[in-house]
Amino acid sequence: MMVFSSADGGFDVQWGVDTFFPDSDEPEKVFVDLNGLTFKELDADQDSVEVPLAVINALGSPTVTVSVSFVWSGPPAEELQSSVVMPVGTGAVTGNAGVFPAMKPIVTLVGIQPRTANKPSAITIAWRTNNHNDGNIFWGPASAPRSFVRNIRPANASVTSGTFTTDRPLTANTQYFFTVEVRNTLHSRQWLATTVVAKLATEAPAVVRTSSLRQFLQQTGRPLTSSLAAVVGPTRSLRALILG
Repeated sequence: MMVFSSADGGFDVQWGVDTFFPDSDEPEKVFVDLNGLTFKELDADQDSVEVPLAVINALGSPTVTVSVSFVWSGPPAEELQSSVVMPVGTGAVTGNAGVFPAMKPIVTLVGIQPRTANKPSAITIAWRTNNHNDGNIFWGPASAPRSFVRNIRPANASVTSGTFTTDRPLTANTQYFFTVEVRNTLHSRQWLATTVVAKLATEAPAVVRTSSLRQFLQQTGRPLTSSLAAVVGPTRSLRALILG
């Protein structure tokens, strides 16, 4: 993405999805945000937009975070975003210019871990923003997407990103929604949110009961060189561990 100063003091924003997200399919929608607030919703074939100086001045900030988001409905639904921070060169700046607004969070899917004999299933996401003092992650299945919440209020201003891994039992063949919301209450009490969807497709094949230690190690993903003490652990019974 490239942002240039236009003749009237505004911004000329240009982009190409393959420029910063290689091998991406053409998105269905493109959103342009200014300081986390939606400025334009565009069709996928548009690759530029002009931001008038009056719009920039109305934000009341010495800098403007210009974000371009590409949206795919899926499945799975996905949103990718690129941002550039631009100084405001001309025009009057009003409002609380000493406080930068929070940026709409960028949320990505890190990985999906199916259930195995040793580990429960889990989904991990990553998020980042630029300047927030309050935040939450709401998540849950499609039928109740805000069932659970994790607060991500930062301990200090340097914390602008993080990861989250589910900590509740998950159901196979189920879509899970993750909504990350942030705000900077010194600038605005408005929440800025981004949602991603992940599907826990299938679980690992069930472990077939066997009396063979070698087969048990292979099925549970343990090295064949594992010591008996490490395998048995607190059960102290190899037969009880293998046969259940």
